[in-house]
Amino acid sequence: MKKFLSLLMVTSMLFYGQACSVQGLAGLAGLSPQKALSGVQSILGLASGSALSGLGNNLLTNAALSAVMPAELKAITGALGKSPAGKEVLGVLNNVVGSAAPALAKGVLGSAVAGIDPTKALDILKGGENGATDFLKNAIGGGMNDALMPALTKALGGAGVSDMLTSALGSSATGLLGGNKPSIESLLTQATSSGIFGLMGQAEKAERANPTDPLLKEIFGSK
Repeated sequence: MKKFLSLLMVTSMLFYGQACSVQGLAGLAGLSPQKALSGVQSILGLASGSALSGLGNNLLTNAALSAVMPAELKAITGALGKSPAGKEVLGVLNNVVGSAAPALAKGVLGSAVAGIDPTKALDILKGGENGATDFLKNAIGGGMNDALMPALTKALGGAGVSDMLTSALGSSATGLLGGNKPSIESLLTQATSSGIFGLMGQAEKAERANPTDPLLKEIFGSK
């Protein structure tokens, strides 16, 4: 009898798990490739809009993004945060990103989204809480860095950031800048690119959990 009850409990748990899984994918059943693509494009449009709108305000100050920031830049921003002059430079760096990056990034993201193969859309929707963002990041590859680097370099030069950094860092400047270390332009470009996809992932996760778009409510269910 004990063996029978144990088997019954295991069978019930397996059935429950399968039922939950099917229920979670119910909105995906029978989706045409074109409708699935519309869903992917919607979720990426919302995620990118959310990411780019706040990019310049929190790239160097958002704790959630510190994990994707290059270690060298994290060391620099940590040192800058210890003095009023350094905090001023941090503000300039954020302003540079906020003014130079969003329009360029929007173009890169938009082109990549427009080029998604409809036959892959359903798998993207099934790809987990960051599935669409991860797919787009892999599809773009180094294209985001290539697009951002010239504009950020020009904007940093125009703002006189190099001299401001050296002055604000004082005796720490030699150990954090120059030599064989990555340039501030390169580091800020990497941080911006990683930050965009990090913020997009957060927004995608939120949209999947509580859809705001009518089509996504149909696909993922209205919570």
